[in-house]
Amino acid sequence: MRGLLKAEVLKAIRRPMTWIALGILLAIMATLRILLIAISFVPLPATDQQSTPTNVLVDLVTLPGAAADALNFVPSIGIFALLVVAASLGGTEFAWGTIVPLLARGASRSQLVLAKAVVVLGLIALYLLPTATLGLLLGTVASQLHDGSVPLDWIRERWLDFLLGLMRSFWVTMPYVLAALALAISFRSSALAMGTVLAYVIVEQVGLSVFQLLRPMLASSTWSWIASILDWTLLGANANELTGLTTRAFLSGAASLGELSASQGHPWRATLVLAIYATIFLALALAAIRRDVGTRPTSS
Repeated sequence: MRGLLKAEVLKAIRRPMTWIALGILLAIMATLRILLIAISFVPLPATDQQSTPTNVLVDLVTLPGAAADALNFVPSIGIFALLVVAASLGGTEFAWGTIVPLLARGASRSQLVLAKAVVVLGLIALYLLPTATLGLLLGTVASQLHDGSVPLDWIRERWLDFLLGLMRSFWVTMPYVLAALALAISFRSSALAMGTVLAYVIVEQVGLSVFQLLRPMLASSTWSWIASILDWTLLGANANELTGLTTRAFLSGAASLGELSASQGHPWRATLVLAIYATIFLALALAAIRRDVGTRPTSS
């Protein structure tokens, strides 16, 4: 197991895609954050309806509010890059044909999958730390520009919330990357796994947005049970439950920015549901590797 784990870590580190995807994420985060900082200086008419969004936007780009976006960046936008990298790590063994000599030397199939799973989970931490750091640095710059000083009291008061936010972001992202890995091994193709899981994430995000608009109508009708079932079963709904906790911990005016309202369930329920999803996807990967492996490389 140790040898397989070292080999998978080496593959991930030496693969240009790993660092290119991380660089793209940092560039996207910096661009979006700089644009928000610039917009936060745009004066709006001082009416009761428009003054609140202005204040919330300033809170969003300055500390401690900027910590919310810094922590939730990977589970929201960064998830797309992680899914591509995770699917690539799981499927390129079949595309290149290197899986055959690897298994021929007696490597355990289950240990191979577990080693890949550990590496893709490690990639979550690898992407979380620099994006969170960059978000805090840009929040520091925005605080200096808006307030003329950098608030530090929040570090002492909310350091536990920050650590919990990191853990929530990791937990939310975990089932998605394991799904990408499982599909890559099941399909024997990284490209097909990427397309499937990315399509699901996009459809899920659009569907959840529509669902939040329909939730008030469902709650006042005989179909209110549908909302409860979706809150319990949908992967994205439970993920939003945890990321919403991080947002509310650092940004009290999240609702003014159109933040999706969290379900009424306890956060431990969402944590458990996400863990069940992650276990199912890992079991799928372990089962898929048991299938016969062709001696010829696949096309992708």
